[in-house]
Amino acid sequence: MSRTIDPAELRRQRKERRAAKQADEGGGAGELESDTSGVPAVRDEPVIAQGRPQPMIRLEELPEVIDAPDATGPLTEDEEERWELCQRSFRQFQQAWWVAAKALSIALRGRLWRRDYATAEAFIKDVADMSTSNAYRQIAGAEVAALLASPPRIELESNDQSRMRDSEAVRDPKPLVISQRAAEALTYVREDYGASVAADAYRAVAEATGKEKVSQKTITGIVQQLPRKADEELSEEELQDRIRTLAMQQAKREAAEKEATTDPVQAFRAYVDAAREFSRKTRGMAAAYEKAAKVDKSRADKLASQLRDHLAHAADNFPNV
Repeated sequence: MSRTIDPAELRRQRKERRAAKQADEGGGAGELESDTSGVPAVRDEPVIAQGRPQPMIRLEELPEVIDAPDATGPLTEDEEERWELCQRSFRQFQQAWWVAAKALSIALRGRLWRRDYATAEAFIKDVADMSTSNAYRQIAGAEVAALLASPPRIELESNDQSRMRDSEAVRDPKPLVISQRAAEALTYVREDYGASVAADAYRAVAEATGKEKVSQKTITGIVQQLPRKADEELSEEELQDRIRTLAMQQAKREAAEKEATTDPVQAFRAYVDAAREFSRKTRGMAAAYEKAAKVDKSRADKLASQLRDHLAHAADNFPNV
């Protein structure tokens, strides 16, 4: 059973967080100490985004579950502490995969693994239990995740010097969370245009669909419709415009699919529309089979058999209209 942090310990942690916040607002990232030469040095402390000292939460630090089905009104001081621990855990979990991937990248690029492992492959297998290719895919995706989680501040030019400034007219992009699979689905965009453009692509999809976290399925469906740079090179603006258009189309399709699950007439219409679209793109089932058979005859034969059985069953049960 997880141990419970007593109220005194929770208050002590809260006091430390308040003191750290005040230090941040005063411009300090940590307390200063002097080394033997008398030069001030910043004391190392565990930090997370925005510079607030907050160490990694361990499972045993979380309080026990308390059922409160009738709880209403403002949170008590104890509930505030429990809620803060939960929120920190949420943020920690959301960042887990790409923080781990960044650590993999540091260890691999610096060959730090050489102290304890004979090969990089052995290191990856031991700490991540994955193939080398999968590890590098995660590392690449983590770069996109980091850009989304901590978007760069907008730079404004003034007096020939680049400086950062906040204003009502200019806002930084909102931090977003991306899943590992969704990040990997952006591989082609990242390979062709870079991680920053891939992150902007994810933001464009999130904005067009109204979702703060976009699924891998949605990202894959959009990326598959984009041309590779070698076939058609687009400017960043053209690419983002095309992504927004595809995202809005995808959102409409998903809405229609959701409606079809609750409206029997709409479900039947979706089936008819899908059949018409298939016929339009393939010039009929026979032509579609012939093309597929040239690529992989065994798989084409299997699909043709499944389709034939489906159509025979459908014809037997279809009304005479």
